[in-house]
Amino acid sequence: MRTFAASAFCIIWLAAAQARTTVIDDSGTLPYNAAVAMRWQQAQPRGPAGSQMIGTLQLRVRLNVTPWLRRTGRIYLVLPAQQPGAMTAAWTTQGRLLPGQLVPGTRSLVYAGPITTPFIEDVVQLTITVDGRRMLQTYPVNFRFEMDED
Repeated sequence: MRTFAASAFCIIWLAAAQARTTVIDDSGTLPYNAAVAMRWQQAQPRGPAGSQMIGTLQLRVRLNVTPWLRRTGRIYLVLPAQQPGAMTAAWTTQGRLLPGQLVPGTRSLVYAGPITTPFIEDVVQLTITVDGRRMLQTYPVNFRFEMDED
């Protein structure tokens, strides 16, 4: 039994070690460093459920995937842990990337398959929801895209 457990661990470790994660150059994404106008989700916020603020922003995403051309990979949108903490980011797309949702400290798959062009482009409608009680000041929201090579 001990040999089986060690073998299973080695197989899982080798599978995880084969996927290499790299940050993707998204410097062509617009708007860059744009402010999101946040508003109360309810006209008259009351109680814990009424404390949510929401804001939307349209982004023209342009990912430079030239290093992975003619290979297969998985692209993730990453929202690192950051202030103000409890927030949700959700997005819709025009079809090249997958729609999704995530919270700080997680990542979400936005593309899986062959890389056939030097750039992957899409228009993303991003919606940020945050607990308004934590909004004591303006906070930057930092995202990044990562590639897991197959």
